[in-house]
Amino acid sequence: MDCHEVILFGATEWWGRVSCASAWRDDGVEGVLAVGRSSTGRTHPKAAQLIRKIYDFGAAGADLQGYDAASSASAFRWPA
Repeated sequence: MDCHEVILFGATEWWGRVSCASAWRDDGVEGVLAVGRSSTGRTHPKAAQLIRKIYDFGAAGADLQGYDAASSASAFRWPA
């Protein structure tokens, strides 16, 4: 099974928290980068966070490389 690293925008909102928890439980997911304006307040071995007050990612380019997928929690649905 391939393991994937994903980026999730909006992980502090209700659906984002659910999406993170689902991804963490999935054996096919190796890591989840939660990107948002504030900390999720949660920790997990698969979790990483990138906090940006304004979505200016010019300086964060290296932090966003190497991931297999990216999604916004408002449009995210983890497969059953």
